[in-house]
Amino acid sequence: SRKHLKTTKMNFFKKILGLNSSDRMKNEDITSEEFFETVYVKNLIEKYKRKTILLKPHKSENELKWTESKFGGYPNLESFTEYPKCDSCNSSLNFVFQIYKKDFLEFYFPKDATIFQLFRCPNNDCKDSYNEFYDHKMFHYFSKVKCEINNEFIKEKNKLASFEPEVPNCYLKPTEKFDFPNYDDFNDEDFVEMEKKFGEEFYEEFIDKYNALPNTKLWGYPSFTQSPFYPECNCGKTKDFLFQLSSEDTEDGIESPLYPNNWSSHGIMIGDVGNIYYFVCKDCGEKSIESYWDCF
Repeated sequence: SRKHLKTTKMNFFKKILGLNSSDRMKNEDITSEEFFETVYVKNLIEKYKRKTILLKPHKSENELKWTESKFGGYPNLESFTEYPKCDSCNSSLNFVFQIYKKDFLEFYFPKDATIFQLFRCPNNDCKDSYNEFYDHKMFHYFSKVKCEINNEFIKEKNKLASFEPEVPNCYLKPTEKFDFPNYDDFNDEDFVEMEKKFGEEFYEEFIDKYNALPNTKLWGYPSFTQSPFYPECNCGKTKDFLFQLSSEDTEDGIESPLYPNNWSSHGIMIGDVGNIYYFVCKDCGEKSIESYWDCF
């Protein structure tokens, strides 16, 4: 489990640094509430917190307009000359989501682009599926659109033996939160110092409370399910986290999904409840965007 891996790693660093229970401060009288109010913890929170926007897709009973930021349904195809197809297997793509710049001003939009769109190959047997970049081949587009007249293309029906269903209409309930790193993305010395000061119990409470949110989100931190991976740009810089598409996008009120259909409204299952992460070098621009994926 993740918690076991965290504890194992922590024990490893304690051994390296020669820490043991006698090194800790005596904190028998401190409560959890008092621990989180300490200057040390408050400074650590300020050091790492980043703003993120959870898209929070919710299934809609009605067809949503192509002029809206949304998941599923019919997209804005102003800038297309035909309905997009996979360049590997020629399957008609499934539209995943689109966001307009007017709705998400802080998202990365190159040049004069006003919309970002994500599509996904539905073919489980596509020759380009299941590599280091994605489980199903992904396609992203930035475009400049006016939202006056849409192109209405007929989406050619795929004749596939094994395929992923289309994404249903989902409206967004964008929610701003503070995000924190995955455990492995924290500086290990911070946690060694925390356990030395307050003990293992409070250290575990901290990493349970402050971690990367596992939803589809814009910026913040990637919620890796495996070891962290940040790609390096050709210019030598480490790329910035742009957004992630997540299998785990439960609607409000669903706390612990027990069945696959309850993991999300959009219905996309990335491997075994995984994520696809997108990164960009803002100095090098749109051409530098790349993805990486993992799952449990």
